[in-house]
Amino acid sequence: MKNFFSSKKFVSTAALLAIVVSSQASAATISFGGQAATDGSGLTSSNVIDPSHVINDGSNGFFVETFDTATGVDGAGAGDTQYNAAGAAGTGCAVNGTGSGIMVTSSVGGLGVRNDDVVNGAASPANDDTCYGHTPAIGGQLPASVTIDYSAFLASQGDVGITYIGFYWGSIDEYNDFSFYSGGTLIETISGDDLTTAANAGNQTDPDTNLYVNIDFSFADAFDRVVISSTGIAGEFDNIVVGLANRPVPAPAGLAFLGLGLLGLSFSRKFKK
Repeated sequence: MKNFFSSKKFVSTAALLAIVVSSQASAATISFGGQAATDGSGLTSSNVIDPSHVINDGSNGFFVETFDTATGVDGAGAGDTQYNAAGAAGTGCAVNGTGSGIMVTSSVGGLGVRNDDVVNGAASPANDDTCYGHTPAIGGQLPASVTIDYSAFLASQGDVGITYIGFYWGSIDEYNDFSFYSGGTLIETISGDDLTTAANAGNQTDPDTNLYVNIDFSFADAFDRVVISSTGIAGEFDNIVVGLANRPVPAPAGLAFLGLGLLGLSFSRKFKK
């Protein structure tokens, strides 16, 4: 499938754009805009007002990654701290859900998690005073990438798929990408190059380069893995919310034919009057 955007354009959060991309077999919708998070992390999904206080195990229909230990999964420990910045910059940070079957891997130095800014290294998304993720880590190698694999987590949830993802994309640069896969099949890629112009790319405070991005997928396009990649310094993100949906249950064929039969009978009676 093609990218959501076929040409470079300037995006205004005030417009709250909604763009639909479809093919013969699938459809996906992207929109911009969430709401202010009450935990000081900038913007979050309209489905999650306070991402630090949720039952974060998928039982409520979504899973939240805030890179803060506060959103750890019950019974899964405090989360993975191997990507945390050293010292105070990593205090209170963690990659959550790793004990629940969510696998996080990165290229060499591909992911960093921290709660501060580093000049020419990483900048928190606008108005985000909490922990966030960025690729590459300070001193990491380029190109850099981090993969979040939800496949084992999804298997533990039953016959469900991820049909929604939202994330706060900070200081969007033209060299950052989010790619979505189902198994080994690439479903879609969103590039920062498609969302920014040369004039405002990478701005750390401009609302047009600090966007909460929402993507809705059809169940046929439900993904189980997202790869965040950068060829420059840096790609910053926070408040990743994935929404789970059960596989649609088709109506039994017999009932469908019965409905058509009754409809035909109704028309027949009208014509006989």
